[in-house]
Amino acid sequence: MKENKSLPAGDRKTFLTILTFIILLVPLFLTSCQDIRTQTITWVEFEPVYMTQEEFINSVKMEEARELGEPRKIYFYDGYLFVNEINKGIHIIDNSDPASPQNIGFINIPANKDIAVRNDLLYADSQKDLLVFDISNLNQPKLIDRTENVFNVSANTAPGFTTQSIDASQGLVVDWKEVIREEICESNCRSHPAHGFQITTLESTRTFGAASDGAQTGVGGSMARFAITGDYLYAVDHSDLITFDVSSPNPAKASQQYVGWLIETIFPYKENLFVGSVNSLYIYDISSPAFPDQLSVFRHATACDPVVVEGDYAYVTLRDGENCPNIDGTNQLEVIDVSDLENPKNVGIYQMIKPHGLGIDNGNLFISEGEYGLKIMDASNPYDVKQIRHITDIETYDVIPLNNVLMVTGASGIIQYDYSDINDLKHLSTIQIYKN
Repeated sequence: MKENKSLPAGDRKTFLTILTFIILLVPLFLTSCQDIRTQTITWVEFEPVYMTQEEFINSVKMEEARELGEPRKIYFYDGYLFVNEINKGIHIIDNSDPASPQNIGFINIPANKDIAVRNDLLYADSQKDLLVFDISNLNQPKLIDRTENVFNVSANTAPGFTTQSIDASQGLVVDWKEVIREEICESNCRSHPAHGFQITTLESTRTFGAASDGAQTGVGGSMARFAITGDYLYAVDHSDLITFDVSSPNPAKASQQYVGWLIETIFPYKENLFVGSVNSLYIYDISSPAFPDQLSVFRHATACDPVVVEGDYAYVTLRDGENCPNIDGTNQLEVIDVSDLENPKNVGIYQMIKPHGLGIDNGNLFISEGEYGLKIMDASNPYDVKQIRHITDIETYDVIPLNNVLMVTGASGIIQYDYSDINDLKHLSTIQIYKN
């Protein structure tokens, strides 16, 4: 800039002093502005875990017992508990004495989430495949059949926020692990993809009685996607109901039909299937077992919704959060009259905190409230369900009530209670979770 010589000498000196001062201040203003617009954000997201096809096939094997890390689905059969370690495999626990359960082995199965047992044959999913194990000798379970590509699974879908895309060249996705990300945000951080996911933790995501033909089946929880009745295994993926003939050790697919949007659970009762989705309860007639026939659809609020049935009434829990597409914040128990299977009717709604799986036995209703514990309800009058007790010092996911023993799974481990006196629940045992 040229000096303005038209000004008097004193004014020129003042002008130059002010100009110099402004030039020195400008970078400070710019730096201050930059500091205001710069943030470091931290969030949790999910990263895919891969296996090659060879690793995926060869990793299925019996191993020594391992500690529980993230137990989910549970299944009781002939004195044994089979506990799914999410995406890892199945713990085998001798539960002949519920007061002193013994962890005896682990079947390593990548991408496993569901279990069912019939006549010493254990059925388990592994990504898109259906596996069958001979467990007549539980010290040496044997893989005897693998039916490939029968499930439309969500293995390639992260259970929460991710910026990762699937790279098929790395193999099959068998799991997702939580990782902490950190990034400097130099603009409006609300526009960052992770906005709204800046959190420190994320919560990771049956059949009852003997079959009518005399086959020996097990008992499972309400979060199941597998159910066995007679000679048929029924399985739901995220949209379809698939029926397998399991009269021989090698399952044969009998039928497959579209059910609806985001199917979650299946519960068999008498000659019917009750299938839960995020916005509906579907009721099927299986009097012709190879070809289930849809009888009705009961619409409810959009939320995660396991279901159990006893007598003429179905009990459904609805919850928000995690991956549940729920815009209303619905957390409740719904009681549905299914005496007319073609015209189910809601007869009661009860507010809950964060309900997950549930189970019922002779009017005693048990509801897992996730991190908020376990509720014991009196449902002897389905039109007036009352809370008896709320255990708040455990974290629960699902339950199996059977022969006065309540088996509970969740982030607190496998916990068992004697409920022979429903007003005086007695703690029997706890298998602790190992947290790395």
